[in-house]
Amino acid sequence: MLCEPPRRRIRFAKEELKGYDTSQVCRILQVSRSGYYRQAKMPESEEIALEKAIIHCFEEHRGNYGRIRIRKQLQTQGIQVSEAKIARILRKNGLKAKSGRKATKRKPRPKEEVYLEENLLQDKFSVAVPNALWCSDVTELKYHGGKLYLCGVLDVATRRIVGWSIGKTQTQTLIQDAFRMAVGRNPQRPESPIFHSDRGCQYTAHRTKELIETYGFRKSMSRPGTPSDNQPIESFWRTLECEIEDIHGLSYQEASLRIAEYIELYYNSSRLHSGIGYHIPNDFFTVLSVHNS
Repeated sequence: MLCEPPRRRIRFAKEELKGYDTSQVCRILQVSRSGYYRQAKMPESEEIALEKAIIHCFEEHRGNYGRIRIRKQLQTQGIQVSEAKIARILRKNGLKAKSGRKATKRKPRPKEEVYLEENLLQDKFSVAVPNALWCSDVTELKYHGGKLYLCGVLDVATRRIVGWSIGKTQTQTLIQDAFRMAVGRNPQRPESPIFHSDRGCQYTAHRTKELIETYGFRKSMSRPGTPSDNQPIESFWRTLECEIEDIHGLSYQEASLRIAEYIELYYNSSRLHSGIGYHIPNDFFTVLSVHNS
């Protein structure tokens, strides 16, 4: 019996050890009194319903949610449950959230290199106004036919991906297309917003700088060889690579569609983000917009 999960031991005590001293029963069966009384109050039908709700949330998010996000999601539905209980139910059903994010490795900084633009952020990513600060970067992803490049533009205040573009080559057009999408979708911007990126040649290209300045943005650039200067978008890349369904066997068109669906239908629209208090980016944009209006 001691090899059984606590829930089953408590159920056994309730059914077979009625009339015995509760403290002694809990000590013998190695279960907490608080857990005993909590389960005693919850009918078995509610236990089953709770377990189903947890499993449904896990499957709905394709294994991207662990105990913390599942608890936050269930709270929005009026369901109160501890992280420990969620973890037990996941283990019981052989469910394990995706993991495997790797910390960004800092590259050695060249001793002598002239900054093309100043770093206006200085590692300060705290901003409460939508579209006041955008971070951008390019990442490389492998699909069946080779490699593709994804450029993203992230609004730091809301963690939304406000613009993106996909291409087979890493060109300045890739950056410009993502930026145009971002400004087209977000016509309401504060005065003198900041556009931050690394110092890649696509971002330092004259036409790119000219485009950014045309829309009133101030340009900011990371220090050489310092990915942490662009932490919000670097964090998004790690999240995407961990959570998106495998694209290695897909064609370029199929892979592009899957990336677009992840960004627009999942990350921006459905996923709870720890960096903004476990809100959904699009919802948080609405909240901040109302607050700042």
